[in-house]
Amino acid sequence: MRKKNILNKKNKDFFKKEGFLCIKNFLSKKLINELNKSIIFSLDEILKKKKLYSTFKQLKLNEKLIKLRKKYPVYFSEFFQTVQTIAYVYPPLVDNKVLVAVEQLLNVPKDFLTLTDVGVRLDAPNDNRNALEWHQDSSYYVQNNSGVNGIVLWSPLIQNITNEMGPLEFLRKSHKIGTLMTPKKKSKNKLSSRKITISNNKIKKYLNNIEHFNINQGDILLMNLDMVHRSGKNLSNKFRITLLGRYHNSKSNDFNPGLNLYKYANKNINKKIHGF
Repeated sequence: MRKKNILNKKNKDFFKKEGFLCIKNFLSKKLINELNKSIIFSLDEILKKKKLYSTFKQLKLNEKLIKLRKKYPVYFSEFFQTVQTIAYVYPPLVDNKVLVAVEQLLNVPKDFLTLTDVGVRLDAPNDNRNALEWHQDSSYYVQNNSGVNGIVLWSPLIQNITNEMGPLEFLRKSHKIGTLMTPKKKSKNKLSSRKITISNNKIKKYLNNIEHFNINQGDILLMNLDMVHRSGKNLSNKFRITLLGRYHNSKSNDFNPGLNLYKYANKNINKKIHGF
């Protein structure tokens, strides 16, 4: 039986030339809805455990998230870390349709694809503590020495991403720079992300080609891991909630096998299990 092609030659040529591909109505709405419900249930469970549910239950989802992050940042951090590992985060990313699309773009049988650093981003309105400036995912995720052998998938959850919510921004064709391997800078704020920022001098050729898309639930943005991109500015009154997954070519000679190391929020458990 002949394998069904998800993408056509035009799609593949475009991705190779431009470094990205945006596809509308691609992910299963059923799987996205199941993931959304799991996120909402996880939030309410955290509120119940912390005996906050009665004071939050009348609030809408975004109001709950904003209030929790502002007044109880440690509890918000626990919720954030919980949703990174909920079971429903995986089905949309390993759906056969998605794997075949990645297979075609990386030109490797899907049996040799690995999936790492799956996650749910929660970007608060008018807050840049966890915002990232210009960077490449290949500096964070080195399952392959070359970013050309990897793809990141980005897709909205809970609600559509409007221009006001700050869609992900990227520099068209900047993947042609290659893998820069920019070093990490530690943040002084323990609740903020460690950041890897590329200086404008290295990307000045591409700074006039800033691209972004307002995309809806079910739409996906696929990018070469060397694509230079950054977080958009969320100027709305809503959280920007998105799904991410990184795919890698394990058949390539530059593949670096390794395990995802789960780090516990509880430092005592982390030390007991990992020794640090």
